[in-house]
Amino acid sequence: MSDHIENEGKKGRFMMWFIIYFVMFISLLIYLYRYNLHLEF
Repeated sequence: MSDHIENEGKKGRFMMWFIIYFVMFISLLIYLYRYNLHLEF
């Protein structure tokens, strides 16, 4: 069944970077949201 695996590790590496960037993006949104709460206009 696994005679020739051409792209082994590419999906795992893609998922790893996708999760890392997703977590960084969410933390950036939370940081900006909390930062904007402290501003006074």
